Amino acid sequence: MKSARARQFIEAVAAHEFEAAEELLDPDVETVTPRGTVRGIAACRQVLQKASGDEQFAMEQAEPEFEDVEGDVIARTREIARWRETGEVAYERDFAVRLTLADERNRQDHGDAGECAAVGGQ
Repeated sequence: MKSARARQFIEAVAAHEFEAAEELLDPDVETVTPRGTVRGIAACRQVLQKASGDEQFAMEQAEPEFEDVEGDVIARTREIARWRETGEVAYERDFAVRLTLADERNRQDHGDAGECAAVGGQ
């Protein structure tokens, strides 16, 4: 069940369907990044939107791989950021999202693979 819910969330985020992703979240969701922890769906959405690209970069992700670790679900992917103006690759990185779905409380850690437990974007 956790794995299926996590997959739904990741697929919605990857498709930029943030409303569908939000429906899967607890209103008090915690989002942890290397820059700190924010709470609530609106704050989570801001983190997700920022990680999905901006005026300069268009983001692409490979198909995520899912893994169960200590009761959490980790989705790992490879991201490619392209300059919107030229389409050239600006950078590539391994990216992971760790989802904790327990007791109606959801916590998400976003980030670069290899950055402690809180894996996060830019």
